[in-house]
Amino acid sequence: MARMPSLNALRAFHAVAGSGSHAAAARELGVTTSAVSRQMKNLEECIGVALLVRDGRRMRLTADGRVLEEGLADAFTRIADTVERLHRPARGERLRVTAPPGFASAWLVPRLERFRALRPETEVILVDSVERVGVSDSFDLVITWGCYNDDPRALAERLSESEEIFPVCGSNACAESGLAGTALLEIEHVGNAWNWPGWDEFFRTTGLDGLDAIRGPRLATVLLLDAVRGGRGVMLANNTMAHDGLSAGWLVRPVVESMKIVDSYWLLSKRSASDRPEVLAFRTWLKEEFAACFARRGVLAV
Repeated sequence: MARMPSLNALRAFHAVAGSGSHAAAARELGVTTSAVSRQMKNLEECIGVALLVRDGRRMRLTADGRVLEEGLADAFTRIADTVERLHRPARGERLRVTAPPGFASAWLVPRLERFRALRPETEVILVDSVERVGVSDSFDLVITWGCYNDDPRALAERLSESEEIFPVCGSNACAESGLAGTALLEIEHVGNAWNWPGWDEFFRTTGLDGLDAIRGPRLATVLLLDAVRGGRGVMLANNTMAHDGLSAGWLVRPVVESMKIVDSYWLLSKRSASDRPEVLAFRTWLKEEFAACFARRGVLAV
C-alpha cells in the first residue's frame, strides 16, 4: 500500500483548493498560515508531485492538484454527511451559514427571527466573512456577492436582480447638501474578489468628479454601518443593504446618481446536501424574503 499522507495535510490542501490562498485556509482551519504552508510542502513531498502554483495573489491547482481535489471533495463530503446524520438526532437540526458582513448585519440578521418562527427546531449559526468563500465542509450554505463562477460541487441560486451602487447617509446628515462637505466613508479590506467599487470609481462612472467632499476614514463593514447610522458620513451601498434603512426612513439617498452593475447576491449549497430538510427550508425561505424585498423597490427612490 502506498504511503498515505496525513489527514491534516489533506484537509489543509482541501481548504487551500477551495479558498485559493494559504491565509484563507488557515482562518478556516483555525491554524497559522505558516502551518498550512508546511502541510502543503509535506504533502507534495509525500505524493511526489506539485499540487499548487502561485498565480498572482492566489494559489492555483496544477493538473495533479485538480485530480486530488476531486477525490478529496467527494470523500470529505461523504464523511461530513455521515457524521451529520449521526449527530442530528442528538442535537437537532443545525445550519452553518456564511455571508458578507454588510449584508449579514443590515439585511439578514433582522430577518432571521422569521425563519426561526417557521422552523424553531433548526439552529442557525451565522458566520460573516470579509472574503469570498465557496462551498466547503465548514458551511451548509454560502451567501456570496459578485458574478458567480461555476463550481460543479455547488448548487447556485441567484438571489437579487438589477442591483445598483449608490451613496446613503443618515436622514439628518446630508439630505439637503448632497455630498458637498460630507465625509466619504469607505470599506476597509474589501478584497478584490468582492468587486466592490470605491468612491473614485463611483465618481468617474457617474460624472460627479469635482465635488467638495471630505475623505473620511476606511472602516470595517460593521463599523462603517454604525458610523452611517450615527450621522458621521456617507457610504456606498447596494439596493439590498440599503433597503431596510430607506424603508424605515433613517437612511436617505443624498444624490440621484447610481452605478449600474452586474453583480448580485448568490446562494450556494453543496449539491450532496441541498435537499436536506433544513437546507431546503432555508433556501426556500431566503428566496421568498428576497422576492418580497425587491417587490417593494419603490422605496429605494431618492
